[in-house]
Amino acid sequence: MPASLRTLIERADRFVRSIEDARREPDRWEGLCTLQALADIAAGRTEQAEARLALAKTPPIVRVSPDPPHVPVDCREPTAAQLRQELDRVKALSATA
Repeated sequence: MPASLRTLIERADRFVRSIEDARREPDRWEGLCTLQALADIAAGRTEQAEARLALAKTPPIVRVSPDPPHVPVDCREPTAAQLRQELDRVKALSATA
């Protein structure tokens, strides 16, 4: 059973906060997976969002490549501030829905 949108937003918030608390930028994998998950949350695709949030947490040692699946190689990696901004946008959208 997929998680609710609210639960997914909370998970994404905790993950972004963990990056912010560590005072670092997300690596390419973390940033792009999280950005994809936020897009899925905004579109109501809970199963995909849940999978992408889990993928974002994949340790570097077990990743098959530097890029997450289904991401164009020329895609720019988001900063922690950009992830926070997108998360805040998704939160605002869900509050009005």
